[in-house]
Amino acid sequence: MGDFPDLPARRDPGALPRWGFAFPGRLRDELTALALAGTKTTTAGLLLEMQLDGEAVPAPRDRSVLVDSDERPVAIVETVACPVVRLADVTDRHVIDEGEGYADAREFRVAHERFWNGYIDDLRDRLGDQSFALTDDTLIVAERFRVVERLDLPPGHTPVEPASPADVPALAGMLARAFVRDPMVTWPMVTDADLVARVRTMFEAVDSAFAAEGWMHRAGDGLGAMTLLPPDSDARQAEVEAAIAPSVLPLAPDAGERYQRLWSWIAESVPGERHWLLDQLAVEPAAQGRGIGAAMLRFAIERARADRLPLFLETGVRANVSFYERFGFRVMLEGDVPGDGPRIWFMRRDPRA
Repeated sequence: MGDFPDLPARRDPGALPRWGFAFPGRLRDELTALALAGTKTTTAGLLLEMQLDGEAVPAPRDRSVLVDSDERPVAIVETVACPVVRLADVTDRHVIDEGEGYADAREFRVAHERFWNGYIDDLRDRLGDQSFALTDDTLIVAERFRVVERLDLPPGHTPVEPASPADVPALAGMLARAFVRDPMVTWPMVTDADLVARVRTMFEAVDSAFAAEGWMHRAGDGLGAMTLLPPDSDARQAEVEAAIAPSVLPLAPDAGERYQRLWSWIAESVPGERHWLLDQLAVEPAAQGRGIGAAMLRFAIERARADRLPLFLETGVRANVSFYERFGFRVMLEGDVPGDGPRIWFMRRDPRA
């Protein structure tokens, strides 16, 4: 993930091209909701259709306005990548990220051929070729995008947006100030005079890697931050944690023995069912009480609910338990980290809550 500065176009939606998923109606509304929730990050279209409409293939960093079935602007989106590929070469990764429940490219192809064949006679008329048909060689515009600004939210709403690695140094300072008294930080890092500086360095190492994976978010102009880990990412999480361990473990006076014990015990305690995991959630202490934390929490809840999956978190602060309960979380397990460690509460939010 690169650095995405605010461009003038972001502040002037009227100057951007407009588009919507599929055709106006139920399908467009469903796909739009998935995109706004962050579940849908890719889409696909026929190159031939774009050419007939006189549209250029989007380039990385191009911005446009996403509209709903009533042609109302709901978001500004930015193209991340947009390769043109054969229909037979659309990847499983692309179709899973469409967020519509496809298990693989085969399921994607069946559904999309059904959709495109629904108006293929119109395409044939426009082409002047009644023999046109979809084949392995039909060219597909496989766009990956991100929502950079919601336009459908009321004034005063706190936007939650992806954080880039370039955002992390500033966010790490905020996280250190917010977590400096949290037992999940103070116990493994061992409290002493330079705790804040070591914790900041720890967050910078961890969250630079998380931001590169797309797991880091910011809110309130950097006054809040969270990491949200997607389902089926356990193997990648393990790879990332192994890569950053040489930077993190020496920060603790015991060479990371407590740190490893804490997180190994937590990993063993998290249930095996597919889920989203809220790994970090923090707000600048001086800005707490403004609704920034609640906005990030609602964002995480909507992301998990869109996938019909539970959302998990763990906390070492007893007072946090009642806060999370107000958002539908319930304690499913609590216990002490082995070796005189802190008490940890594991909480789960059912997607039906």
